[in-house]
Amino acid sequence: MDASKQVTNQLTLRVRVPGGGQDDPVLSQLITQYGVTVNIQAALFDPKHQAEAWLDLELYGSPAALAECLAVMQSRNWELVSQSTLGEVAGVSAPAPVTTPADTGLQCSHIHVRIPKAACDVPILSGLVSEHGLMVNLRGGLLSPSHEDDGWFDLDVQGTPAQIQSGLDYLRQRGLQVWHQERKADWSV
Repeated sequence: MDASKQVTNQLTLRVRVPGGGQDDPVLSQLITQYGVTVNIQAALFDPKHQAEAWLDLELYGSPAALAECLAVMQSRNWELVSQSTLGEVAGVSAPAPVTTPADTGLQCSHIHVRIPKAACDVPILSGLVSEHGLMVNLRGGLLSPSHEDDGWFDLDVQGTPAQIQSGLDYLRQRGLQVWHQERKADWSV
């Protein structure tokens, strides 16, 4: 069996994040530190109008890595509102190890991404982190659990200019509409 397409475990969670967790890129850290894949299945977070974020997450990884992820979320005061039982799934790609270039010329950018309802099952955040070496922080988002409508994410990303460009290309290659500014922008609705 191909090592990148092995049987792994899936955990589905609904979490409430007090304060929105805006200053702490927890999901990005889980991907890099524990080698999990994170897919945001639903999001309700507008930092201008809400004091908390609600996220429906799918996490893929080993049982030990998933347990560590839960512990990290709880240590950050994320409330686990609901949680599925751990289940095995086949064919989920394990994220490639992230290599950070020696270049210390990091920059921050703000990206607004439109998520078409047909693309809701693609782990976009995990791809930006594991395939392009970016640190990604979710700053806002709206994605319905039923995927009836298109959604959006506001992301702050940090990386080298080449990593950021590679991440933007990755998003566009998946047919996503992307608005990019090197400085933080306000696209809240």
